[in-house]
Amino acid sequence: MHHASLPTPDLRARQARRRSLAFLLFVLVALAATLGGPVEPAVKLLDESQLVHATTAAPPVEVAAPMTIEQLRARVAAVLEREGVPGVGLAVVDRDGVRWAGGVGLADRDSGKPVTADTQFRVASITKSFVALGVMRLVEQGRLDLDRPLRELMPDVALANDWDATSPITLAHALEHTAGFDDMRFNEYWSPDDGAVPRDALGINPRSRVARWRPGSRLSYSNPGYTIAGHAIELATGESYESFIEREILRPLGMPTARFRRSPEYADRLATGYDSPDQPASFRPIWHAPAGALLASPRELGELVHFWLHCGDRGGPAIVGPEALARIERTETLPYLGPDTNYGLGNYGDVSHSARSRGHDGGLPGFLSAYRYFPELGVGYVMLLNSTHSLQAYLEIRALLFAYLTGGRDLPPPPSREPDPAEVAAITGYYGYESPRMQLLGFVERAMIGISVSPAPGGIALELLTGGGAALVPTGDGGYRHWREGGTSVRLTKNDDGRRILVGGMTYFEEHSYAWAKTRLFALTAALLLIQLAPAWALLWALLAGIRRVRGRSIAAGEFALHAWPAAAGLAWALLPLLFVHMARAEAYTTANPLSIALCACTLLFAACSAAAVAEVVRASVARTVPLSLRLVPTAAALASFGMTLYLLFHGIIGLRVWAW
Repeated sequence: MHHASLPTPDLRARQARRRSLAFLLFVLVALAATLGGPVEPAVKLLDESQLVHATTAAPPVEVAAPMTIEQLRARVAAVLEREGVPGVGLAVVDRDGVRWAGGVGLADRDSGKPVTADTQFRVASITKSFVALGVMRLVEQGRLDLDRPLRELMPDVALANDWDATSPITLAHALEHTAGFDDMRFNEYWSPDDGAVPRDALGINPRSRVARWRPGSRLSYSNPGYTIAGHAIELATGESYESFIEREILRPLGMPTARFRRSPEYADRLATGYDSPDQPASFRPIWHAPAGALLASPRELGELVHFWLHCGDRGGPAIVGPEALARIERTETLPYLGPDTNYGLGNYGDVSHSARSRGHDGGLPGFLSAYRYFPELGVGYVMLLNSTHSLQAYLEIRALLFAYLTGGRDLPPPPSREPDPAEVAAITGYYGYESPRMQLLGFVERAMIGISVSPAPGGIALELLTGGGAALVPTGDGGYRHWREGGTSVRLTKNDDGRRILVGGMTYFEEHSYAWAKTRLFALTAALLLIQLAPAWALLWALLAGIRRVRGRSIAAGEFALHAWPAAAGLAWALLPLLFVHMARAEAYTTANPLSIALCACTLLFAACSAAAVAEVVRASVARTVPLSLRLVPTAAALASFGMTLYLLFHGIIGLRVWAW
């Protein structure tokens, strides 16, 4: 976790993990992070929402400005070499067009093929920007309505919404990630074939489309919302969303080879993605293709940046009008003012540079992508990496691109206000995390993620529940930013229920009790310590018991079982992260297979050992055959493991079948 304007603790806990594991490492690993950091699988991946967290969770990376393309390429090459990243596709753009597009490094290590301006990458969630443009084109034509309830637009799609009478889910909610949906369930990740039909993808697991809170009350990133948008395009046009977007959006933009499926025609252009410096990532199609299946080159994505910089002026493609473009950049489904990082329709703000920008990021196994345009400066860039193991490369290359584009220019000053003591006093307090991306892990995130707000010289100070923080300066209307950021990254305001909230990036916090949050975190941490201590304590007891027997002293009846069962529970607990790592390597969480079944069985084993441990504690306490001094630690460990069992059972973790969740 970087100390900064929006200290998003979930980034620190998950930024080194691969996307397939990000929502699988539930409490067993996430809580263990409070004791010594997360368990890292061999292959790591950042996804698109974590990337936007990364850009708002760290102050801007400062680099000296390259003055020429040759210097830029050399500096980028040095970053790739240092970080072990094979290659990157780049484009720098201004209002006159793509100034330069090209590549640095290798598209494929085995063949030595270099990255060029026309190398294709999996751009992942940048796909959403094109789907949103397609939706808005149909809205302008009167063939779609952003505010029409989805139950009317697509009665064939299963949705659940307890607030439907007053707050029906609309297409705008789906596009802005404010419908309250979970993200993809595990069995919705990988499709057996390219070009999954949205209707089929939406039929796999309807439980990911249940409104967890009133639609339009908070943002939580959910890929299935864009599959809904793809289905809406198909219902409105009577053709596939792919054909419509390729004909109506991609080709007019000047993207002749961009497409949603691999094809033999362009097979030699596709870069190989890497999970680590030397480990190629398997190309696996995704079910929710409208959320992230697009293949495109840096030169082609540069045309999207150019489009946004001139917004249809100067003879550019008139895909949608000015009002539709403004709507794409605006959040309309939330009742409160957000920060400058607001999410519109497949388009969000970024203040991690010293000037405000908009765009989108993407992440799939082996690929990271980003495009940004700076409306006030008239410039923008594209960055496509064929590796997912280095956040530092992602941040540093972005910084080099921005420095090149703005070198020697006077940048507009970021928003700034004098602090208002009354405002600071009103917002002082503790705010708990209330927008988990997956309900399965929501209880973990609520237990570990929270921010305390307090007065500080020149503004406010944020302190994370688990440590770390940042000082922010005011920007007006409850907004705050890190002093090096280009815009508002955090806003403290009230929701429509009158409750104090903190919003920023893709996170939403509500005022809560700090004492309760600390007590809960302390209790969980203490329980983890005791569970992990039990095997070591049992080993120490066994050594001492052996010495006692050698000396002719007897072992009390039940003494062995009293120590053995808590130790067994501790060992079962320790086995779980190993199973997680192996399951992630094999991407074996979508089906019932030996690894996923073993994970389920291991949670049951932990519960059974915990119950047996408590039974032995009760028996020993009643019989009093074991001295109190020898009962204390195993009793505490047994109660901790049994308490953790009840905690996990209540939240659906014991006996979890990840393939069917």
